[in-house]
Amino acid sequence: MKKNIIDILKKYKFKIIIICVFVFLNIYFLTYPPKLIGKIVDLLSDTKNNRVLIIKNVFYLVESTILLLVLRMPWRYLAGYVARSFERDLKNKIFDHFMKIKMTSIQNIKNGELMAYITKDVGEIRVFVYRVMAIATRIVFITLIATYTMIKNVNMKLTLATLCPIIFTTFLVIKIKKDVERNFQKSQKYFTSLSGYVQESTDSIRTTKAYGGEINQLKKFIRRNKLLKQSDNSVDFSSNLLSFCVNICFGFCYGISFIYGSKLVLDGVISVGDFVAFNGYIGMFVLPVTNLPSFINRFKRAQVSFKRLDKLFSLEREKIIAGNKEIIERVSGDILIKNLSFNYPENLDMVLDNINLEIKEGETLGIIGTIGSRKNYTYEFVIKII
Repeated sequence: MKKNIIDILKKYKFKIIIICVFVFLNIYFLTYPPKLIGKIVDLLSDTKNNRVLIIKNVFYLVESTILLLVLRMPWRYLAGYVARSFERDLKNKIFDHFMKIKMTSIQNIKNGELMAYITKDVGEIRVFVYRVMAIATRIVFITLIATYTMIKNVNMKLTLATLCPIIFTTFLVIKIKKDVERNFQKSQKYFTSLSGYVQESTDSIRTTKAYGGEINQLKKFIRRNKLLKQSDNSVDFSSNLLSFCVNICFGFCYGISFIYGSKLVLDGVISVGDFVAFNGYIGMFVLPVTNLPSFINRFKRAQVSFKRLDKLFSLEREKIIAGNKEIIERVSGDILIKNLSFNYPENLDMVLDNINLEIKEGETLGIIGTIGSRKNYTYEFVIKII
């Protein structure tokens, strides 16, 4: 599974590099508005003499805002394009593998579980890939660029004191993520169970109605649906707890900034404009820290889905042994079956019992029988051996 993902991402490596470059430029120019606002605030102390400089900095501020919008569009589009292309390629690989899995390996997997693999699990991994490009890269660049700018342009002690709550909150978030993973594993399990049950129920809906089993089926569905709801609520609670910790963190950050920063202004260590710019830099950390719980949550979800898909890819494929003969795409000629008997592993009932038949080239084989006589199994097996 890991190799499949790496092979797919290699196809889009140049686009991913372009995304990283645009994200870096976007974050770099994001430091300009707070800096320009700080300069304007300092210049306002003497508006008469600094009028030209104020107008020039306001013009630069407008320019930087427009530039940020221009830089933002390409990498967001490319990130979405790569994520959707990745999803398409991964689904193709899963379906191709699914078509080649040995019957003995796949017979115990329910249809609903297979549907969950190619829909929910692939979707979780696709969302995580998008968030790595759109959020993880921004978190890294903002942390590096904003911290350097705060230390260089304002004050190192003020920067370190203000960032302490962010560091503490990061460790707390990592601690809570274990609950997110455990709750999401339960959610995936119940989702698979419900999907499989719905698949089986719809396949046998006519039989259910014929025997008046609607009420019993409905009770079972409600019970499974309730378990899924409870597990999803647990996931939401863990996610909200992460967001709560982040909001408290920024309350402490701004509190330290206002108390310690005000003292530095009164002592003449930094100017009022520097203080204003510093709080603008803190605002840049809102995005990384706010998105960190969501990113970790998505990572744990993708990790669970990755393990499930890895289990699917580990199932043994059919082996085609051709010897010295050439493998051809289309086989022609008559089909002759003699004394064929077959039953599925762990099933004592015979699906085919001493079957003898001959199908001439160009003839059509029709299989008939009563409801429940396993016509589909017989048909699938005959097609398989052909």
